[in-house]
Amino acid sequence: MRKIVAVDAGGTSSRAVVLDPSGDCRGFGRAGAGNPTAVGIDAAVEALGLAVARALGADRGDPDADSLVVIALAGAETPVFVDRLGSRFAALGLGGAVAIEPDLLGTFCSGTALEHGYAVIAGTGAIAARVSEGRIHTVRGGSGWLLGDTGSGFWIGHRVARAVVAVLDGIGRETALTGLLLEATGIERTVRRIRGRAEELTRLERALYALQPVELARFAPLAFEAADDPVAREILDDAAEGIARILAAAVETDVSGAVVLGGSVLAAGMQRAPAIFTHRLRAAAGDAQLIPVADGVVGAAVLALRRLGIPVDAKFHRHLTGEIDRARGAAAMQ
Repeated sequence: MRKIVAVDAGGTSSRAVVLDPSGDCRGFGRAGAGNPTAVGIDAAVEALGLAVARALGADRGDPDADSLVVIALAGAETPVFVDRLGSRFAALGLGGAVAIEPDLLGTFCSGTALEHGYAVIAGTGAIAARVSEGRIHTVRGGSGWLLGDTGSGFWIGHRVARAVVAVLDGIGRETALTGLLLEATGIERTVRRIRGRAEELTRLERALYALQPVELARFAPLAFEAADDPVAREILDDAAEGIARILAAAVETDVSGAVVLGGSVLAAGMQRAPAIFTHRLRAAAGDAQLIPVADGVVGAAVLALRRLGIPVDAKFHRHLTGEIDRARGAAAMQ
């Protein structure tokens, strides 16, 4: 039987499923970051190969020149990356086509069988798109940590770091974020001073400047942990407004459909600060249904099946989602 493999290549982790044309899931695998922009080509190819190998398990069989691998990926792929992936998958018995689809489309198709509507991803970055006839039509945001991505994990983490540094420098409002960030970086509060400055401020600055800028996204969860703190709440409110602004820029009043929400920031926002995030997103989305999804692996599977000419309606989508959830749970128990 032809092997159909769908992969969600994330900036933090990657997920792969093996399917048959009926939508039954034959295996699920997880590995590390599979986005070459985030971790480099070598690491991304290794992670995606490992996720697929785990999904295949012992069911590799003879080399399959008729296989199809569809990967939902953020950013633009390079020929070198695609060639390396092809070689890696061929070593696993998957000698057929390898196709790359936008992660926004994978996220959208994870939430709905509709072929029109909107997708918003707020994780390390922040981006939104309008989907028309099953393809990406309009994209807003996604300019990266330096030029945009308001409301993203990096943006929130950066605001958290700036707020705490201001407190330690004696020029900011007291906030519960201070203790949380110092604990996260392994720095203890002291009364000692170094050249007239608080010791913990000096140590924190060194620790933060030792990171790549985008790594500040790791501190975004602290804002949700301290969501009742006025400073943290202000950060989250501004983040939700920024994400909603990106979505609103993608919305066309004459285009209806669901709004599918993906990424760690939106997952945390909808669960831990719904009064902030749901309100902002509903204002931007109008009457459209908001559908949060855990990741884009179901959508990658939908895109793989549709690429083979297999229609995916609402009933098929529910079956596929249930199958992948079952396989995901079984893999987690191993």
